[in-house]
Amino acid sequence: MTQHVVIAGGTGEVGRQLLALLADRPDLAVRALVRKPGSLQAAPNLQEVPFDYEDATAYGPTLAQPCDLLLIALGTTIAKAGNAEAFLRVDRDYPMRLISALATTHPEAKVGLVSSVGADHPRGLYLGAKATVEAELEASGLTHVIGRPSFLRSSRKEIRVLEIAVDRLIAPLWLALGRVAFADSRGWWRWAPVHVREVATTLLDAALTLPPGQRRVLEGIDLHSGPINQWGKP
Repeated sequence: MTQHVVIAGGTGEVGRQLLALLADRPDLAVRALVRKPGSLQAAPNLQEVPFDYEDATAYGPTLAQPCDLLLIALGTTIAKAGNAEAFLRVDRDYPMRLISALATTHPEAKVGLVSSVGADHPRGLYLGAKATVEAELEASGLTHVIGRPSFLRSSRKEIRVLEIAVDRLIAPLWLALGRVAFADSRGWWRWAPVHVREVATTLLDAALTLPPGQRRVLEGIDLHSGPINQWGKP
């Protein structure tokens, strides 16, 4: 039986990994919400859906179409967005609108949300936005999985000096030491850098298999089975 998946944020680091995993699943029919058609790599089971996130009236009709699983991987930075207000629209308002629309049109559907470590004790604009979205999802009553990764490792084309330093110097040492001395420490792995591929894999597997009515949060060691077994290599 074909399951219908809708993904928002497919051009981001985690979103691209989710789409790659979804492309290998012929049992899934995938609709990706995009600002501009042609922005994603084509796949037989993928349909791009032009979508205006600023149009509050577009959410209901779009999610009224078949949807068994909604994956939300939206995110930006204040630098990219331009200001705090624009940042909050992407990281807080758009996800909340998607959740609200899905709860109205398909209350039996499931949600997989990419959030952040620290969202359970938020400080600052970024974590405050993530916490607000998580609260909206909890209040919706929808079956859901929340992924709370720490620093995301990826092969980003954009050059970010700090991210390169963490990925190449700090992350391998952190993960290797964790495997040797702190393999069972949830506190150690909670803040450990994690590759976007692992976040996507774990989140998708959990979302597809989660029984109706249940809720789950993935963070720390839940997202790190690969590095623990492979000495920090994703």
